[in-house]
Amino acid sequence: MNRLFYLLALVMFAKIADATAIDTTQIVEIGGIKQYLRINGNDLNKPILLYLHGGPGAAVSAHKDFVTGKLEDHFVVVHWDQRGSGETQRLNTPAIPPTLAQMKKDAEEVMYYLLSHFKRDKLMVLGNSWGTVLGFHLAQKYPRKISAYIALSPVVSNLRSQQATLQILKNHFQLEGNTKAVQQLSEVKIPYDDVKQMLVQYRWETAFGGEEMSEEQFEQLLSFFKGWGKMWMPLYQELYSIDLKETVTAIDCPVYFILGENDYTTYFKLTEEYFGQLKAPSKRLSRIEGVGHNIPAFAATQMQDIVIQNIASEIKQ
Repeated sequence: MNRLFYLLALVMFAKIADATAIDTTQIVEIGGIKQYLRINGNDLNKPILLYLHGGPGAAVSAHKDFVTGKLEDHFVVVHWDQRGSGETQRLNTPAIPPTLAQMKKDAEEVMYYLLSHFKRDKLMVLGNSWGTVLGFHLAQKYPRKISAYIALSPVVSNLRSQQATLQILKNHFQLEGNTKAVQQLSEVKIPYDDVKQMLVQYRWETAFGGEEMSEEQFEQLLSFFKGWGKMWMPLYQELYSIDLKETVTAIDCPVYFILGENDYTTYFKLTEEYFGQLKAPSKRLSRIEGVGHNIPAFAATQMQDIVIQNIASEIKQ
């Protein structure tokens, strides 16, 4: 009899635990169009964490188990497929190239929707790469709505970052005597004139990191980037006007930076310099060894461990 009671108690506890979990998708009207949210967490009472994906145009909700699965034990994680990306793109075909102002406004609407829907005063924001542009906007404009802002591989200054990396690459391949690399890099202009120049710099940045790109791979990627550029190059050009060192000198909420120690896409030294100057109530910078720019693809576990160990325990909502 006692054993039966014990088994019934376990079943009831499991049902109660399941009742506090969430695994759902929502289609919400944001910015006048249908936009897609994927929401997951093991406890609805945990803080809300809004994940702002990179790209632009590189939604990761379809890979959320890999990118943020571990975080679901500590947060209610919301993946938003931004305008022109992922499921939101499929809901609004044909997609129209967005502006930076439009994307910022979308991010604001998503934030307010989540606060209202979950009846919260604050949420956390985790931005990756391009997503940090939206994240810095929210954190600077609405610090009382943000319990913490996590900037992953942040875009501090696209212009200064690419200029610095281009010069590093030229110097490196000049010393190596790689005339092909030197010649191709000499034709790159920053801001980029077109997606081919972007890809040329990426090609030799990849080689600098120890991974060669064949001509066949280059041509395949170029075909992809040409398609990407039709949607995103106008917005990407707007990013050259951003320099956080000049425009965002202080943020009135806790700020956390996570960067790869080998990131030359958003040059890690510029990020470290900016972090040192940024004023915030509290801040922390974490580095992931042996990783470049794309942390969600190559160091998702390390990134999540940093968030769980150094941030989750410090944030109360």
